Amino acid sequence: MESKIPSGRKISLYKRIFTRKNIFIALILLIIFLVISLLMDFIIMPWYTKHGDEYELPDVTDQRVEDAMQILDEAEFKPLIQDSVYDEQFPPGTVIQQNPLPFSQVKKGRRVYLIVSIGEKPRYIPQLIGLTPQDAEFRLKEQSLRLNQVFYEFSDFYPRGVVINQSIPAGEIVKKNQRVNITVSLGVAPTSLEIPNLVGKSLETAEKELEAINVRLGSIKYAYRPKLVPGTILRQSLSPGTNAAKVDSLNLLVSTDQPPPEESKEDTVIHNGEHKNAQ
Repeated sequence: MESKIPSGRKISLYKRIFTRKNIFIALILLIIFLVISLLMDFIIMPWYTKHGDEYELPDVTDQRVEDAMQILDEAEFKPLIQDSVYDEQFPPGTVIQQNPLPFSQVKKGRRVYLIVSIGEKPRYIPQLIGLTPQDAEFRLKEQSLRLNQVFYEFSDFYPRGVVINQSIPAGEIVKKNQRVNITVSLGVAPTSLEIPNLVGKSLETAEKELEAINVRLGSIKYAYRPKLVPGTILRQSLSPGTNAAKVDSLNLLVSTDQPPPEESKEDTVIHNGEHKNAQ
């Protein structure tokens, strides 16, 4: 006699069976997913990316670019020149940087980018004519150049105190710290050579002006004037306008910021290159 199960109980039983089946299937799928993940992490991906097949990248900095590329080629890497830059510390054609960095662990066939020196940056002589000596020196310093000697000449075209000539033409390429001479205008030459007014000028300017009119510089006496620029002319032995042709030498009183020695309050005199006390 067939037992009869109420329809309500049958539905409940089927639900339990299907629920357990779903849980079992989910567990199976989870296990399969974990197995695949482990295979990918430890077998498939390492094989695909050649994990562990890495080599130390040689250091080719400070090498000639031809030698560096040969070293990398022989080590089965692919060298590429990425850029060329000015660098004063490395001769032209020398590798100054590489990417990846030296001794990095990389795979064979990896591209290695090189930055190569093209040597010292060229310096161009600036245009100095028409500038004051101070501005000319500043322009030279901007280019890492140096002002050497300053000469003075009369000029019919340039006002006093302006550069009228430079020893190296503007635009010429030179090396760092190149020395440049300049010539500064003394203004228009007088029609008859006369003693100029030197008071207030620098000793260097006075020497050049006297040299231009063929007058010898005589004795130089120094007076302590701390509020003035050292080397400023305070007095001259001959009046401005004196005929220079009748003059053999001219004496000057010049300022100094050095006080006289305690044992002597007399000013120091320089005459013919020798020091002595003023009498």
